[in-house]
Amino acid sequence: MAPPSGGFGPPPASYGPVVPSAQPLSQPVPPVPQPVAQPQPQAVPQPQPVAQPQPVPQAQPVPQPMPPQPQPVQPMAAAPQWQQQPVPPQRVEPDWEALADRNEAAAKRKRRMKVIGIVAAVVVVGGLVAGGAVLLGKKDGPKEAGGGPTPAPTSGRPTPGLSSATPGGQADDPSKPIWEAATDPAPQDAGALFSATQVTINGATWIRTVVSLDQPCWDGNSTTGGLGKVLGDQGCQKVLRATYVSGDSAVTVGAAVFDHKIQAETAMKNFTGQLKGLPAPGAPAFCANAGCPGTHSSLGRYAYFTVEGSAKGGNAPDATASAAASGFAEHVKGQLLQRAKAAGSATPGSQGTPQGTPAATPTG
Repeated sequence: MAPPSGGFGPPPASYGPVVPSAQPLSQPVPPVPQPVAQPQPQAVPQPQPVAQPQPVPQAQPVPQPMPPQPQPVQPMAAAPQWQQQPVPPQRVEPDWEALADRNEAAAKRKRRMKVIGIVAAVVVVGGLVAGGAVLLGKKDGPKEAGGGPTPAPTSGRPTPGLSSATPGGQADDPSKPIWEAATDPAPQDAGALFSATQVTINGATWIRTVVSLDQPCWDGNSTTGGLGKVLGDQGCQKVLRATYVSGDSAVTVGAAVFDHKIQAETAMKNFTGQLKGLPAPGAPAFCANAGCPGTHSSLGRYAYFTVEGSAKGGNAPDATASAAASGFAEHVKGQLLQRAKAAGSATPGSQGTPQGTPAATPTG
């Protein structure tokens, strides 16, 4: 059958079978970069002519082992609705106890400052009042003649007896006349100071056997154990001694003479050693070395001592002499006070025995 005019029909058989057009080749999948395995190239299948018109099968890529792909991060599941709601901030309760303590401390500070302010104000007001009174007193000073009594003029010399208005003061010290050599005119003689030839102490009678004057104080004749140096350092002039004996007991009393009471007091503060025992001529020496009991003190410009031992000699202690030590110390003090009383009576306007009264005679 002839083909319609002007149409395109199938090609004549002489042209051979119609080969369908080859399908476009599938492109190989680009390999995913991986750290170890490398993708192998794929073989591209070539279209081959077939005797029969058959569709050319599509070339399939050779399956290759795929490298492990990184797993996509899964989005976190949405939080429940109750978790997505904003959490309201918790309310913190204040520390009421700490606040109360701070408030109380602040209140105490305020009260304290108020009290300080009040006291300061009172002091200021008091000062102003006192100042005003002083100013007013100055304005109201001594009036003109006829306006009132005029005070009697005072002299520059102290009024006799004025020191008696201050009881307990140094002016009332009965030893004041013998505080210094200028007011103590008595002779520095052992027989004059220890004038009693016998004394009674603790019911026993003690007889004075010997007296001596030793000068200078540091020559070692009257002291031992370092006492001479202590006396000499303070300017001691001489040491007066006397020994009293009762039976086999002996007591030596002594007085060191200084220019001023301060020297005597300082020597007694630094006291060391002892007074040496003074034996009578022909009697054995006693208490010639340190170790015998004794006493020491000062009055006015004199330092006085006692040392007690046995009339038989040596440094052996004697109970009777030791028991009489305090009595002899009081006896020496009494002799010095009598000397002060006599010196005071010889000074016009001084306290003590009125002029014309004979000085007391030392007695046992």
